[in-house]
Amino acid sequence: MPRPLPLQPSDVSCTAAARTGGPAAHWQADEAGVVRHVLAQPGCLADAMRERALTDWLTRAHPCAGPVAAAQVAAALARHAPFRVELAVVLDDVTHQVVVAGLPDGAGYRGSVVDVTEARTQLEHALRSEAGHRLLVDNSTDLIAHCGMEGRYVHISPSYERMMGWTPADMVGEPVIDFLHPDDQPPSHAALAAVLAGQQVSIEVRKRTPDGRYVWLGTNAGPVTDPDTGRCLGAVMISRDITREKEMLRQIQAMAEQNTALIENSPDIMLLLCPQGSILHVNQAVRSVLGYEPADVLGKTGMDFIRAEASAATAEKIMELSRRDGNFSTTLGCRHKDGTPVQLAVSMRRPPGSDVIYASARDVTESWHTRLALQKSHEHTRTLLESISDGFFSVNQAWQITYANMRAADFVSVDRDASIGKVLWDIAPELAATEIGARYRQAMAERRSTSFELPYEPMNVWLSERVYAHEDGLSIFFHDITERKLAEARLEQLATRDTLTGLPNRAWINRRVEAMLDQAAAHVPTVFFIDLNRFKAINDSLGHATGDRLLQQVGQRLASCMRPDDEVARLGGDEFVVAARCADRGAAAAIAERLLEVLKTPFLVDGLEMSVGASIGISLADAAGASPAQLFQNADTAMYKAKALGNGSYQFFEPEMSTAAKRRLTLELALPRALELGQLEVVYQPRVHLRSLQPCGMEALLRWRHPEYGPVSPLEFIPIAEERGQIEAIGAWVLRQACRFARRVNDAHGLALRVSVNVSARQLRSPDLVGHVQDALAAAGLPADCLELEITESALIEDVAGSAAILRTLKELGIKLSLDDFGTGYSSLSYLKRFPVDVLKLDRSFLNEDEHDTAFIRALVDMAHVLGLAVVAEGIETEGMLEVLHHARCDEGQGYLIARPLSVADFERFLVG
Repeated sequence: MPRPLPLQPSDVSCTAAARTGGPAAHWQADEAGVVRHVLAQPGCLADAMRERALTDWLTRAHPCAGPVAAAQVAAALARHAPFRVELAVVLDDVTHQVVVAGLPDGAGYRGSVVDVTEARTQLEHALRSEAGHRLLVDNSTDLIAHCGMEGRYVHISPSYERMMGWTPADMVGEPVIDFLHPDDQPPSHAALAAVLAGQQVSIEVRKRTPDGRYVWLGTNAGPVTDPDTGRCLGAVMISRDITREKEMLRQIQAMAEQNTALIENSPDIMLLLCPQGSILHVNQAVRSVLGYEPADVLGKTGMDFIRAEASAATAEKIMELSRRDGNFSTTLGCRHKDGTPVQLAVSMRRPPGSDVIYASARDVTESWHTRLALQKSHEHTRTLLESISDGFFSVNQAWQITYANMRAADFVSVDRDASIGKVLWDIAPELAATEIGARYRQAMAERRSTSFELPYEPMNVWLSERVYAHEDGLSIFFHDITERKLAEARLEQLATRDTLTGLPNRAWINRRVEAMLDQAAAHVPTVFFIDLNRFKAINDSLGHATGDRLLQQVGQRLASCMRPDDEVARLGGDEFVVAARCADRGAAAAIAERLLEVLKTPFLVDGLEMSVGASIGISLADAAGASPAQLFQNADTAMYKAKALGNGSYQFFEPEMSTAAKRRLTLELALPRALELGQLEVVYQPRVHLRSLQPCGMEALLRWRHPEYGPVSPLEFIPIAEERGQIEAIGAWVLRQACRFARRVNDAHGLALRVSVNVSARQLRSPDLVGHVQDALAAAGLPADCLELEITESALIEDVAGSAAILRTLKELGIKLSLDDFGTGYSSLSYLKRFPVDVLKLDRSFLNEDEHDTAFIRALVDMAHVLGLAVVAEGIETEGMLEVLHHARCDEGQGYLIARPLSVADFERFLVG
């Protein structure tokens, strides 16, 4: 793991008065975890760490959090692993929130203590603010969903789980249509297509619940469009449960049909009476109504069929008609022939000068009972209309209000009873000029039901309305959806904007680049991938809150220097993207230079002056069929190339970058399984005594035969293994293979050949190296003096003290130690005295045949011999080189002149030959 670099003065300058977060303190501890050095301002809470065990200081820092943190750090120290803990620390009766972090540094540790109290406070405030915005959506009673262009859900509101029983895991990614009743799917397909074509659609559908039931929903759907291009990105669907509303309307319709049927199908009894009331004539209806044959009632009076309680009043009315003309209507309770009561609606009329009375009697027994039922039903309906959350009112064709519930009356601040019979436009005169009023008039004129969502400007609210047209007029339900509309606007903001900087986010810039590629233009769409330099150090040192404010300023500065048609977006972290049209590479380079220049000016954040700079990768869409994903990937690849060059540069993407990046990625992914799949092999290059040219040892060399790329050079895959932390496992396997082969060869041929194995810098720093060596020797039964470990100068000087200690431990096992590639690094004689090495390996770069190099080699060999070291020459390729080494009294050698690296079988044949 790379050691974190301390913040440089050029990166940050501050004054104590301007700081808003606590200063960082730096410490260094020995292998026992005792803090020996502290770099901190006077009075800093880290002062107390000096000359104390780190775990002891943590334990005393806080009565509760301290022991827990100390235990975590102790566990990390035992493993010699990095650690980071956050805890409360009490200083002068004030509790501070601090982060303590440490990294292995040789045998000891190096780390820092940072006060993050204010950053945590600001983070909690930000989270509470964001939670407030989320409450609008999370607590909405409406069902809010978003689908993509393919018609699959990408988001549903929490109300789906509360009201329908569906969770996001059930619905997200599934087709919208699949959740609907089979009969509703064809019209819903058409409606969704219309929405994705840019229309607003309202539809009523039945949606399935997890238990198989179906719920009626009234749904308003509209497209989600790119604010710049107008391109449809999907659909937003707002649904409400209208099951009760549908049932209520069904009941009303049923009652209306029943009343009509009763009126149209009730037969009337037609009678002709004399002034004294005797029946002179009756039609056939008397049979079905009262059960009498017409002949049976002739000559009788109507009083003979009326129940006693109604006889007196009716007789008086009939007597009046016998004396003068006039009209009389009433409802009478009569008796059927079988004695059952029958209600009749009776009308009598004696025209002027007439001697007869005309009468009709209508059987209203059923309607009489129906009226009683209707009265109860109307009372029930009024109760329902008063209990719903919607406002409701109805108007007749003259726009007179026939009914309004309390919510509707309260909405326009009128007395409900006083409004009945009044014209709608008089009750709410401002309504007439609005779009809602226009929709009412259209529904009335076309006798067509409709639903819509529109702003009601006079009250500055949004209303969701369902208008049902019938022959008597309109029935209207409305609901205030202002809060939902605000939530939708917030959702749109969250979906397309970076919440920290306000810049477009990844999803938006992807769509923007795609639109640029689809639009024909003279200039080429170009993507600039920008990664800030030194941001991590600032973020780690001063806290995320300060880092966030720095990112906000960076976003503002980048946006300020671009052209109106260019787009600046933030992908996340410290990565920004610019999308622009460029005439050629020169124009793109000018933009990149402008971006780098604008970032050179220091930023002032929380009173601190900060310099960050950036690395930029550029990808031009100069090839047909380029996609946004390809442009972003190419720009990212070029950015890493620029970052590798350093100094705040920019690089254009070149095809070979992609090839190299793909090869490296393939090797990174394949290397972890290369051992398991048998793709790794150890080969052995013989080493001989230069005087006798007899074999005295061999060097174990690792080879990888990749199934796609064939042989892969160790120079290519060994660095990958070290970066990915796989070198220790591979190195341990090579040790086991080499020791096993050396034992087998020595036993088979009666030799005492020494096998040399290379050890990397990462292996040398590993606490497991000694154990791996002991295990390999024990498993193979190989004497320790038959194993030689080769270590480079550069690996040793990374931690001189630690390297010396580990070499002494290895030396105590009885193995030989070799200093590899001597002369290519620091080549300090003090290292030769300090490190307990046995063998010096001369690098092949020294092996030339001129007299100067011959004398130089002889001097190196003599010096090594004086220090008690044997000398091995690598890379012997010619007879002349061999002669030079022989005259220089070099001890041993290896190279292609003697033998190339050989497989196990070929090495044994080399020994026999």
